[in-house]
Formats: sequence, C-alpha cells, structure tokens
Amino acid sequence: MTTHYSKIRVGVVFLLFVMTFVLFFTRLLYVQVVMGEELKQKAEHQFQELIELPAARGEIYDVRGYKVAVNTNFTSLFAYPLGPDDVDRSYRELTSILGRNLRDLKRKYNLQPNRFRWIKRGLTPVELERFEKSAVGCGLFLREEPTRCYPYGRVGQTLLGFVDIDNVGRSGVEMEMNDRLKGMPGRSMIQKDGKGVGYRISEVPLKAPQSGVSIVLTIDWDKQQIVEKELALAVEKYKAKAGMALFLDPRTGAIIAAADCNPAADSTRKPMKLEAVAGVFEPGSVFKLVTAAAALETGKVQPTDRYYGEGGTWYLGEHKLRDDHKFEWLTFRESFENSSNIITGKVAYEVGPERVFAMAKKLGFGRKTRCGLNSEAKGVLVAPNRWTQFTTATFAIGHGVSVTALQMAQAFAIVASGGYLNQPFLVKGYINQDGAVVERHEVHPVKILDDATVATLKSFMEGVVERGTGKPLKPTPFKIAGKTGTAQKPNFETGGYYENRFMGSFAGYFPADSPVVAGIVVLDEAEPIHYGGYTAGPTFKEIAIKFAAIDNYQGIAVMNTDKDSAASKEPARDTARPQVMLCDLTNVSRGEADYTLAKLGLAAAFSGSGDRIIRTCPAPLTQVSEGDTVRCILNAVGTERFAPDLRGMTLREAIAVLDRYGISFTCDGAGRIVSQTPEAGTAMSLAEGMSLVCARDKESDHRTEGNGQDSAGVAPDRQ
Repeated sequence: MTTHYSKIRVGVVFLLFVMTFVLFFTRLLYVQVVMGEELKQKAEHQFQELIELPAARGEIYDVRGYKVAVNTNFTSLFAYPLGPDDVDRSYRELTSILGRNLRDLKRKYNLQPNRFRWIKRGLTPVELERFEKSAVGCGLFLREEPTRCYPYGRVGQTLLGFVDIDNVGRSGVEMEMNDRLKGMPGRSMIQKDGKGVGYRISEVPLKAPQSGVSIVLTIDWDKQQIVEKELALAVEKYKAKAGMALFLDPRTGAIIAAADCNPAADSTRKPMKLEAVAGVFEPGSVFKLVTAAAALETGKVQPTDRYYGEGGTWYLGEHKLRDDHKFEWLTFRESFENSSNIITGKVAYEVGPERVFAMAKKLGFGRKTRCGLNSEAKGVLVAPNRWTQFTTATFAIGHGVSVTALQMAQAFAIVASGGYLNQPFLVKGYINQDGAVVERHEVHPVKILDDATVATLKSFMEGVVERGTGKPLKPTPFKIAGKTGTAQKPNFETGGYYENRFMGSFAGYFPADSPVVAGIVVLDEAEPIHYGGYTAGPTFKEIAIKFAAIDNYQGIAVMNTDKDSAASKEPARDTARPQVMLCDLTNVSRGEADYTLAKLGLAAAFSGSGDRIIRTCPAPLTQVSEGDTVRCILNAVGTERFAPDLRGMTLREAIAVLDRYGISFTCDGAGRIVSQTPEAGTAMSLAEGMSLVCARDKESDHRTEGNGQDSAGVAPDRQ
C-alpha cells in the first residue's frame, strides 16, 4: 500500500516538474522569439546611444598640386552628466575652466542628467590645460572635431570661401562643392551600464566615416598672389575705392586667377562672394569689342571705312554723345584704337540694334558662364525692340548694360583663342582617397567668330596699345593687345550718371602673337586720373610681366585655329608615351614612394638622407609621361644636410626647397637654376650656404614713347 502511494506521489511530482518545465520553456520561447526584437531594442536603448562621426573633408589643390585648403582638428568640450551630483560637479569645474561665475553658467547651459550638451566648440590652449588638470572623470568630456586650415592665409580667400563650425561650406568653392567635399559621416556608439545611468563614455565605431573627394582647381596660387598684390598696389596708388581682376586661359577657359580688393571692407568678416564673378558694372569702352565684332562679322563695315567724328559732340534729339577729343574724319580702325564714342555709335546704328544685341549674347553676355561658383551674376542686357538711335549708341559703347569681369574676360578670350568660345571653369578634376583621378573637366570649344573677323579684331587691339588709348602701357617686353575703358558710374538715386565718378578698366590678352592668358583689371573711382588706359592698363601690364617671369613665354607654341580641330588645346607635350598624373607623396616614406612611382611607371631619384618625402619635382597632380624621373626630396636627419638637386627649377621653386631644409643661399642671375655649389648629393652642414646661378633668354624690349587716353562720354555721316 505504501509503495502504491509512493509511486503516485512520484508521478505527481514528475508531472508538476514537466508542466513547470513546459511553462518556463514556453515563456522563454515567447520572450526570445515573439518579443525578442522589441526587447532587444529596449535593451540597446538602455545601454547604447548612437552618435554621428564626422568624415574628413576633401582637400583642395591648386593647378600645380599645392594644397590650398587642408584639414585640421580643434578640441571641443561637451557635458553628459550621470546624475544630479555629476551636474553640480560639472558646473563647479566649468567655473574654473571657462572663468565664469556659477549663475551665468547655469543660466546658459541648464545641464540635465543623462542629456548631451555642447559647452564650447574650440577650446583655447589655456582652457584645455585647465580641463586636463581638474575635470577628468566628471560629466565633462572632450571631442576632436575637424575644421579647415588655409595654408596661404587670406590669399584666394574669396575664391575658396569658408566653412562653419560644423565644417559645412558657406561660401565660395567650399559651398559650391560641399556635397563632394564633405564625404559620408560614420556612426559611433556611446555604451552605458545595465541601469542606463552608471556609465562612462566609450565610442565604439559601427560605421567608419568615408572621406570626401579632393578637388584640383584651375587656379595657379603663385599667380593668384601676384594678381592680389598688384591689384592692392593699384588701388592704393590710384586712390581707388575698390578693384577687381580676373585672368583665364583662352585655349581652355580655365580660370588662372581672380581677385577683388576693397580697402573699406571689414577684414575680420568671412568672405561671402568674389566680386569679379558676383559683381556687375557698366563696362564702358571695353564693350566696344562687341560692336566691332558685330560690324566685321556681318560685313557691313570695313576697317578702312571713314566716319565723321562731329567735332567731339553728336546731338541726337534731346541727347548728345561726346568724345574727349574733337575728332573729325577717322577710319573705323582709328576710331576703335582712339575709342571714339560717336563713331562707335554710328557704326552700331548702321549695323542694326538686333545684330549688335545678338553679338553680345553670342559672346556670352546676359547669362551665367556656369564657371563653378554659385554666386555668379548674369548681368543685364536690355532687348533691342524699344531701342532708339541714342540707346543703340549708348549700348554700343557699354552704357545701359551691366556685365561681370568674368564675362568681359571671356569675350576677350574668344578673340585670343581664334574665335572659339570655351566655357570658363574653376575645377580641373577630382581625386579620391587613394590619389586616383575620378573625374576631369572636358573642354568643348565652339567656333563663334570667323577667322577674318578674329584677325581684324586682333589687329585693332594691338593698335590700341601701339597707337591708341593703351599707349601708357608701353614699353612692354612682349606684345599686349587689349582695349581700355572709362565708364561714368550710374546714379541710382537720380537715374542719371555721376559727372565725376568713373570705372576704369583694361581688358586684353598676352602675348599678342600667341595668347596664353586673357583677362581684365577694373578700378573703381580712381583719382585723380580716372582713365582706364592710365590706371588699369599699367596694372594689367605689371601682372602680365610677372606671369611671364613664372611661365617664360619665349617659345610658346602658336595656337591651332584649324576649323577641324579644337582651338583650346594645352601646350604640346610628348604624346608618344602614355600620360599619368603624379600623386601626392608628401610625408610618404622613401620605400613607399619608390613602390608607388614604380606602379605608375615612373623612376625615382632621391635627394637627402631622411626617411620622409617633403617635396617632389614635378609637383603633385602634374601630368608626366611614363618613364620620366621624379625627383623626391627627403627630410633632414639631425643637423646633417645633403645638397638638394635644384638644377632646372625656377628660383621660386628652389627657395621653397631650401626653406624646408633650412639652408641659406646666394643667387646670381634670374630665371632657372643652371648650376649650384655644392653639387647635388654633397654632404653639407647648416653653417654652409648654397651658391646658385640662374639664366634665361631675354627678349628685346620695345621702347617707344607715347601718350593716349580713353574717351568717356555718351553721344550717320560716312565717307
């Protein structure tokens, strides 16, 4: 009997055990499978928090491969207190770190437990030192944040623009190309303990940030510095209110340099726009290029046709058009060279308003060039359907029309290129993180002027400098062609024009026989001489001469203007061997540089005894032929120095190398280095210096004298 009841008890216990097991298993299955995803999310929310990791912004290079915008970091302070005690302690530490009283801190930051709060973006070295001494371990934390650094300071500032505290472009190239430069941010996790409050921050990367694409600009920073310096000197010398200048390559449309100068502007403010692209002005006589092109292209007027200058005043109903000189009979060529407003107005009326307006549109006025800056203005052209004879004449001489400096430079570049329109552009290409070129700008020239028209316009503009209003530019070491302009400034309050306020300008190209640069210089309200030929013209000349010192214009190939081939070709180079782009080897080890160059099919020649590359010749991002030798200059070890190989470099390039090495030097001559002492690779000490000998071929100066001035005024007899 006892045995029977024992078996029953055992069975009941076993049954209860099985039921309990089934119950727990069912519950476990429900929790793990049915409620698993929801509970997982709750758990992650309790001990994890996702934050964004900023990506490294792409760098910006100039056309020679020099970095003009690079990345750096700044240290920021934020609070994430654990509880009420941590909040109080954070406030106490902040009083010593920031040097502010407790009441102000509480009013400004209002810290809450388990809540993120920025305290200060960009700590000073003193504040950082105070934090490291006292605040480690409380609810205050540091974070390294990326920002921009511009190695050349304020040079090219209005071109490059700037980034805000969040490393987002707000003007210039930084804003226009922000989507390409910014990259893809990563994600990181802040881990907490099981209760969600007792934690310390530990950033665990979930997704690594992807760096942005680097950009290669068409700007030559050496020439950019020249333009900015000469423009500033001209503004000061001629007591101008402001000035702007822009230069481009007529063969491709690549913008070489662009600058503006406004002494009255607040130098502490961030640059918002480039006036040479975003600002508009009435061009005056430089716009006569449009009228001349329309007259010659239609065949209505020949260079030798003679017109009567009305003795300096032409009455048109209630209006009158004036010249500074009392011209009588002049040929069309002479009227262009001497900038006659009256004869230009008569020519425009004879050609017809519609044809003159159509030529202005054809040359790119009245619309954006889409050069790569979103602040670009399109200017204003008034349609000719309501033009009178007087408005036709004023349009022909550049009044009643607004243009940008870029549009004027583009128009003169069309003539310089043989009649081809090349869209101006600012970005040459894009480079990924590995240094590979992922995209290049392609040039698509369009022929818009006949060869005969171009040849005549070129002779007209050469005559301006030789015999006309551009004579103050002489003497010049090589031929410069262009047109002067002096325009009365409009008075927007009264609707007329100021009697004594002018915009002086000179637009042209050089060398005239084989143009490689076209551009314009504009000075606002120069005093006491306001004529463009006497102010903007000499400034244009000084810039041209300094450009020539860099590029050595002797031996430049004449441009190809064949109708079946693109006029906008780069200078001829060895096309028998494949071309490769030299990557940036700065700070790369010697072995890695050797390996990288070998992969590109290039040979390496090393100068110096260090283990890191500080500079290469040619510069990074330069197109070279496979099999070429790249000279890699290494850093120095201790006080030991080996004489670098400077032969073939320009003096500017050599100085940059010697500065890196800390080597003093003496120099005889000018041009490129032809010999050096000591020889390349020779051991030398810091106490020694190097002796350099430079040489170059010189063109004979054209030394002739002359005076001239541009006509400035607003006012059909033909022989």
